[in-house]
Amino acid sequence: MGKARKSLKAAIGALALSLALAACSGAVSGNQTTAPDAGEFDTLTSAGAERITSQGTAKLDMTKGKLEKEAVGLPADAAKGPLIFAQDGREIEISIAGPQGTVTGSSDTLKFATDSARSDFKEVTFYHRFDKWEDLEKDVRDAVSRYGLDADDAEYWLQNVNKTSSSVDLFNHSLGPGTSTGLAVTYDIAYEFPDPSVISIRVSPLGG
Repeated sequence: MGKARKSLKAAIGALALSLALAACSGAVSGNQTTAPDAGEFDTLTSAGAERITSQGTAKLDMTKGKLEKEAVGLPADAAKGPLIFAQDGREIEISIAGPQGTVTGSSDTLKFATDSARSDFKEVTFYHRFDKWEDLEKDVRDAVSRYGLDADDAEYWLQNVNKTSSSVDLFNHSLGPGTSTGLAVTYDIAYEFPDPSVISIRVSPLGG
C-alpha cells in the first residue's frame, strides 16, 4: 500500500511539472520576436524591414554575387527596394556576405536600388558619417585592405584633400570599386571639413 501511494505521488508530481513547463513554454513562444538564427539571412519584406529596424542588424546573402529579389521575399519584377532607417539614436549593424568575403559596417540608413527589368538589386547602399578626420582616414585605409580599393588613389586623396581650396577638386571623390570580396565596393566620399563628412558605401554585383 505504501509503495502504491509513493508511486501515485510521483506520478502526480511529474504531471504537475510537465504542465508547468508546457505553460512556461507557451508563454515564452507567444512573446518572442522572430529573427534569423546564426547563419540565416534577413528578408526585405515589410516584416523583414521592420525586424531590421527593431533589432538593429541586417544580414544579407550575396554569396552568389548578387542579391536576388525573390530570395529576400520580394517579387522578381519589384520596381524598387525598401529604404530602411535605424531607430533614433541607433545604427544598423550591416553584414553583406559575398563570394570571397564580407562587407560590414554600421549606418543609420540602408537603401536598395533596382528596377522592374532586373530580378536582383543593382546596388545596396549604406553610410558612414564622421566628425573627425582621423576616423574618416582610418575607414578609407581599412577599406583598401578589406575590399581592395586602389591604394594609390586612396593615398593620393588622403594626402591632398586638405591642400585644395576648390570644392570641385577632391571634396567629392569616388574610390573603387574594390572587388576582393567578389562584390564591387565603392566609397563615395563627401568631405565637408569642418562639418561632418559622409562616405556612401555602394555594394554591387561585379559588372553591375
